[in-house]
Amino acid sequence: MNTLITHKKDGIGWIQFHRPAVRNAVNQEMMAELEHVITEWEQDETLQVVVLYGDEKAFVSGGDVEAFHQIHTKEEIYPVMKRMGDLLQRISELKCITIAAVEGIAVGGGCEIVTSCDFCLASKKAKLGMIQSRIAITTGWGGASRLMNKIGKPNALKMLITGEVIDVERAKEMQLVDEVIESSHFLEKVKVFAQQFVLPSPMIGRAYKEVALALEQGTPLSAFAKIEAINCADCWEAEEHVQAVERFLAKRNKVD
Repeated sequence: MNTLITHKKDGIGWIQFHRPAVRNAVNQEMMAELEHVITEWEQDETLQVVVLYGDEKAFVSGGDVEAFHQIHTKEEIYPVMKRMGDLLQRISELKCITIAAVEGIAVGGGCEIVTSCDFCLASKKAKLGMIQSRIAITTGWGGASRLMNKIGKPNALKMLITGEVIDVERAKEMQLVDEVIESSHFLEKVKVFAQQFVLPSPMIGRAYKEVALALEQGTPLSAFAKIEAINCADCWEAEEHVQAVERFLAKRNKVD
């Protein structure tokens, strides 16, 4: 792959946006490569966390304006926007936990990617913003609605309409960023955060992610008793549960 660097280890998948010459801006080649990775990883039942990250200068600086500016009509650009929007929807619906690790800037489409993840970890020098209005367009990848869902309508509307870029302290205050991390050894600290979601039974994380997605999609609360009962029953017969109970009983009997 030319625009991404990926690897998987110990239940965690790592996707690095890698177009440093243009601050990791998204072009159609990156879209295709990201589609390929997500299609493969959607089927990996051992994967419990996916981390998306860039480099110390940029997470993703948005869409590649120079490349996309060669497209002029609504009919031509709409499929491109929808393609990336559909891809971010798939990322948001992954069965595993997703983390955006932002060390530099995450603006425009980069901020839209952030909103598609379950968590955002950011360095103290990170900056985030929906700057599309500065070039007289709106969000095109579903980021506006996700931003409103994350930080509320008033703050989101202000960010979207003004194109304001905010520092990490403000982003944390608004709950766009979940944790602020020191810049030194940034990825090592991201890894420590990610590892807490890697459990002996991958079914646990998948079950709770299912509940979170169902809530976001407006599933009535009355439906969750059945959903959670099914999830618990699925886990109950799994070998991980049987072994965990045996360890618990052995420990308790030893104390007694």
